Amino acid sequence: MDNVVVYKANTESLPIVLGLLRKEGFSPTTLEDPAIVPYRGGNRHIIHVAVPREEAPGAASVLRKWDEDQESDVKEKTAALAGPFIFSTMVTIGLAFVFLFFGILLEAVALLFVIWLVVFVLAANAEKITKIVKGRRISKTKRG
Repeated sequence: MDNVVVYKANTESLPIVLGLLRKEGFSPTTLEDPAIVPYRGGNRHIIHVAVPREEAPGAASVLRKWDEDQESDVKEKTAALAGPFIFSTMVTIGLAFVFLFFGILLEAVALLFVIWLVVFVLAANAEKITKIVKGRRISKTKRG
């Protein structure tokens, strides 16, 4: 059987890619054995995904659509986190100036990182936190 490489996947996305192709009715294989792919110090190894030549155009189309969906999902998440990132950075810079004014900036660098992290997490999850708090208030008024 004549196979054609339609995708180059890293070891983390390989099961997703193979599952997607199988779900769509294609017959994907890998040119390398994922179980024995060497790990090279932080670099993800690429595994070539191939399908029979007659399935290649359809499989490539499915994978192109999947890549576009993944890319748009990443863009949405990045855009959603931009505001909390900037807000937490501004709060941290403000506190850094306060600490500098009091002469404790060098001693408080680790604390500034923790403050940045906490503010970022809270700002990124502000909508979820608000829903939880509102839900508890509503349940208390129903009981009371």
